Amino acid sequence: MSQSIRDLISPLNILSKSEILNVSKSFKTVQIKKDDYLVNAGKHLDSLVFLKKGILRSGLNQDQESDIFQSKDFTFEGNFLFSGGSILNYQPFPHSIYALIDSEILVLTLVELDGIYESIPGFVAVLRQLTQDELEKQEKLAVLIKIQPPQKRYEHFQRNFALLAAQLPESQLAHFLQIPTSELSRIRKKISLGSTF
Repeated sequence: MSQSIRDLISPLNILSKSEILNVSKSFKTVQIKKDDYLVNAGKHLDSLVFLKKGILRSGLNQDQESDIFQSKDFTFEGNFLFSGGSILNYQPFPHSIYALIDSEILVLTLVELDGIYESIPGFVAVLRQLTQDELEKQEKLAVLIKIQPPQKRYEHFQRNFALLAAQLPESQLAHFLQIPTSELSRIRKKISLGSTF
């Protein structure tokens, strides 16, 4: 299920229906193939990006083996791509961002974004709220990963991101949940067999 920008913004009750329609119509659709880069480390991204379908991953260049242990940031569908102040403050991205699977994004250039700020001032509050919500989600997930045993982490991810869990390579999912790949394989096998720990 791919969520639209309208689906994400409407519940905030900040913009009118016509403003939401104008914002969503301003974004352009772009297809990104698996392993294609959206932005390289140290570069600027000149667009606000909404991930309609797929998974984006933040990390060092894929050919650097150390990346496996240093990065665990993913953007899942139905979310804007936020990376600290990179987009809102136009700072360079500390990591590269690439498509982990074939993905579809909606983009709004920063020049167009400035135009929306002028014509729809409430959109500033929308982005602020979405950024805050994303930070809260990341904090909750970080706490979950820190205090819950591996099986609970996996079950939580399965409940909340079932379709994505099926698409995410096992090594990437294990890395995201901070579980050794061999242990994640064991957990999945036991769950599929109906076993308990």
